[in-house]
Amino acid sequence: MKTKYSIRISMLLSILVCFTSCEKDEIDTWVSLEADKTVVAAGEIVTFKMTGNAETYVVYTGDTGHDFTNSYLVITGGRIIDDEDYVLKQSGLDAWTPILTAEITAYNIANPNSTLDTNTIIAGLTNLLDNSYYKDTAAIRIRELMPTLKSFGDCQNLVVTYFTNLSVLLTPPGGFSTGVAINRYNLNYSYRFPNPGTYEVTLLGTRLSDKNYSGSGYIYNSTSSASEYTYNRNTDRVTIVVE
Repeated sequence: MKTKYSIRISMLLSILVCFTSCEKDEIDTWVSLEADKTVVAAGEIVTFKMTGNAETYVVYTGDTGHDFTNSYLVITGGRIIDDEDYVLKQSGLDAWTPILTAEITAYNIANPNSTLDTNTIIAGLTNLLDNSYYKDTAAIRIRELMPTLKSFGDCQNLVVTYFTNLSVLLTPPGGFSTGVAINRYNLNYSYRFPNPGTYEVTLLGTRLSDKNYSGSGYIYNSTSSASEYTYNRNTDRVTIVVE
């Protein structure tokens, strides 16, 4: 009986290891892109053939509005669009300090009964170093340090001048480039390039893992969400010269 029990445990462990390995292999994603010709005349049809193990395929043809480097995926890099991020770096504070010191000195001369302490203000600004703020939040922090010296509008201008803007880039002129979704059961696509030029055609393939059955995302929310999956993406490219 003990021997049978041990054998069953060993079998279960073997299945678990196999499942884990298969799940890891499952997420490994590869794609390949080929064109029936790479030098064509304007308006001539180019047929692309795709292969891979991805679940979704998108082709970016590389011409205006369809350049992968200007796609939402590449530009945002997973970050949130319009996410403000202003950071006071030491270099910014160093550039600001002599100007601010002179302003405080002039203010104290003009207002001997309500003077400001330069060291206290500089120490307060030092506490802001390397922290991320929305622009208005940073302006509020500055105003709190010197309410009689600067208006809120002045503080906003100081943020723009001395803080490093690490905010996510907004939508590029003309909008984000878009691709064409390809049916994974018919991995062929034909396209006419209307204008002469050199175009880098990009195939993007994405593959999701099986559902992750652990974590609060699954336990407390039965709907599908990104937190319940892992994914992998891969790309392949081919250059088309249109004469």
